[in-house]
Amino acid sequence: MSKINERSLTRREIFLYSTSNFGISIINASILGFVLYFYLTEGMTGLTLEPLIIGALVGTALMVGRIVDAFVNPVVGWLSDNTRWKTWGRRRPFVIIGIIPMTVSFILLFNPPIFALTLFPGGLGELILILFLFLIISIFDALFTFVFVPIYALLPEIAPTSEERITLAVWGNIFAILANIIGIVIAPIMYDEFGFSLTSIMLGIIVLVTIIAVLPIKELPVVDMQKQPRVSLIESLRTSLQNKSYQIFLVNQIGMQFSFRILNAVMPFFAVSVLLLELDELMIVTAPWVVVAIISFPIWGLLAKPRFLGKKKAYILSMMIFTFPLLLNFLFLVSPGNLIIALVMICLIGFGMGGLWIFPPTIVGDIVDDEERRLGLRRESMYYAFQEFTEKLAIAVAVLLEGIILGLFVMDKILHPDYPAELGVYYYIYNPLGPILLMGIVAFFPMLLALLIFFQFPDDLIIEDKITVEP
Repeated sequence: MSKINERSLTRREIFLYSTSNFGISIINASILGFVLYFYLTEGMTGLTLEPLIIGALVGTALMVGRIVDAFVNPVVGWLSDNTRWKTWGRRRPFVIIGIIPMTVSFILLFNPPIFALTLFPGGLGELILILFLFLIISIFDALFTFVFVPIYALLPEIAPTSEERITLAVWGNIFAILANIIGIVIAPIMYDEFGFSLTSIMLGIIVLVTIIAVLPIKELPVVDMQKQPRVSLIESLRTSLQNKSYQIFLVNQIGMQFSFRILNAVMPFFAVSVLLLELDELMIVTAPWVVVAIISFPIWGLLAKPRFLGKKKAYILSMMIFTFPLLLNFLFLVSPGNLIIALVMICLIGFGMGGLWIFPPTIVGDIVDDEERRLGLRRESMYYAFQEFTEKLAIAVAVLLEGIILGLFVMDKILHPDYPAELGVYYYIYNPLGPILLMGIVAFFPMLLALLIFFQFPDDLIIEDKITVEP
């Protein structure tokens, strides 16, 4: 057994790792929650195309970005597992190299060259805008993976026991929730007050400062890693895919991340079109979601203890609480704009999501430990990376469906007040049936599959030691 299992997690490492998770979560909240909304209500509406075509274009661009991201994931994971930098270790070099380009591309994502429509009138300006969308999304997704996968691979390395992993996951998700308060509660107010362009710059600075917090974390010494055999990319992929427990976990995560993507992207449309709120009132439904998720963290930590449910049963329960409230969406067909139903649904989803954020990273750690016991290999980054690879392919399908389905439900359009009239940038108004179908059907069934498949996960693989939520 390597020395990784002889060290203990420190309070300083908990704080620094959680701080980096803060920056990652701001990006996730912005990308999942508002990129689609931005491009379908502002960024691409100056094109002289039908709403359905624009929706399909934006959905395709997001899909291409996710596919590029998917194929970058295992390569980055393999490179990180096999990096032997004496000064910075295996994970931190990727953060050092990638953090600034990633931040810049994040800002550019919300600053498309709409001016090209007047500088190059006719089809050329529109072509420039479309090509920019496809290019910048692919660049950002690839850079995000370059930074994000090695950071996530640190979790089982710096937290060797199940108890410490739950602790780190709980605190990491508390910071993530705080980031989501900015990303999905405060950011809509900022978008409304300052516009998407300036807000993206302010968020980008926060992202840069918080993610570099991971750099002082001490990794497993390089001398210890030299004892680990180097495995080729193909062999590493083959070994991962032959792991039955990992196969079950992958299917579970594909369904869950597909649903997450739908839910996050549709939430602004849901608030505006179904609940008839303004964008800067989005916090009416997102704030309860965030608060309930925070409240749920210690509850899930308690339920995960062996004397209560244990980690597997607690995770299954969290999936059930998240999944079935999605069906409440259909009540809006007979009670449109009903805020009481919306709050009940959102609070239940938030409570379930608390567990869905905590348990998966710790389960990957259990899978990694099991492989080390059996094969003498420790490949955290490859497991996280291939998990991301499969999830991103599923998300690629999800974003395409989002664009097409929402494009089918445009009811009206008005000139956008924030742009000169000659640009022809419109603000689209959507039929509530689109968001209802996306949340009640498109998000529900993949999540149901994720729930059912995890019943097959082996009980004896999860290490049920003492679990606490205290740092």
